[in-house]
Amino acid sequence: MDIKRLSLFLLTALSLMSIGCGNDDGTDNSYVDIVMHVSENTVWNQVRGIDEPKEYMLVKERSASSWQELAIGSIEGFDYVRGHAYELKVRKYVLANPSQGGTKYVYRLLGIISDVTVSPGGVPDEAKFKLKMVQLETFMHLDTPLAAPFDMLKFRVTDNNDAYSPVGFPEFLQYYDSLVVSSPEMPDTYCLYKKEHDYNSASERFMSQFSSYFFVKKDFQIFLKGYKDGEVKYEYKVDQIMRERDFLGIDWKYGDVVLDNPKTSGIYCVLDNRYEYMLTDTQVRNNIPYVEIGVAYTSGLTDAEYIKRQENGLRWLLEEHLGEKITETRSEFKTVPEGAEVVETYGNATTRAALVHTNGDDLHAERYYIITEKK
Repeated sequence: MDIKRLSLFLLTALSLMSIGCGNDDGTDNSYVDIVMHVSENTVWNQVRGIDEPKEYMLVKERSASSWQELAIGSIEGFDYVRGHAYELKVRKYVLANPSQGGTKYVYRLLGIISDVTVSPGGVPDEAKFKLKMVQLETFMHLDTPLAAPFDMLKFRVTDNNDAYSPVGFPEFLQYYDSLVVSSPEMPDTYCLYKKEHDYNSASERFMSQFSSYFFVKKDFQIFLKGYKDGEVKYEYKVDQIMRERDFLGIDWKYGDVVLDNPKTSGIYCVLDNRYEYMLTDTQVRNNIPYVEIGVAYTSGLTDAEYIKRQENGLRWLLEEHLGEKITETRSEFKTVPEGAEVVETYGNATTRAALVHTNGDDLHAERYYIITEKK
């Protein structure tokens, strides 16, 4: 065994031993020799009485389960390099007479057990996270494990060991400035975690779970990405399976029908903010089940702008999910109210849908909406 390996062996062996208390500095201070892990990441926090935030290392003793903050330069003889993960042999002094408001502990480096450079994109296991779909709420209360457009899906963020923390801040968050949800199939992103610093304060906010509807009818990928200093350090991918039913989340054969007091639900997608839809429960008119779909109001629009937004949003939905227009006439629809104008018609083997327009009166505003019914 060469000298280098022998030294490392002896140092590692010592690290497994708990050295008894002593006072090698000639004072009443006691000490214990410990193994300390130092993260490749740092955090910035405000210090009372100092205008600018201070940078801290993240450290923990071998037996500890969580990281603690320790100011850079607090370990005598140790020069910390950002981006390096260390395992250190440290002498930890317990001060017999700490100054008022000062630290109770002082640290001195005995040796470096390991020094690992963490490459960009590579993170330790404790920095990894997962995103899981944990609940499916179907539009028509169907007994199925497969999601469809306009069903509500709930997702949760867990650590790498699948542990979920409904409150507080999980340990892995200390490695990131933000966690952001995105999908290549959708135009927007959704931030679940944000750490912000300025000269006067620091703040964090974290949502451990979120719910969303989705408008797409094909399988898609969802990414949860962890950012640090503007760069993606780690990401987790979910392959979300989607199965369109007769139309969107509608199943004319097995879905339930509401006979009294139908509700209207807001259908939103956190990754696609172009439109929010209003969807009524499935009802029956002239012995035919049907559903109404509208576009939710967006603040700041004039009446004319809102009318145009309704028309555009509904036409996009019909073209996306039913394709080209068909030539069915108003007389072939059994659930379109009297006095409503059928602007365009769409359909497939089981469903017909009409883009409907009604003029305003003293009690009702002008609007566009979709009537979709079973063939």
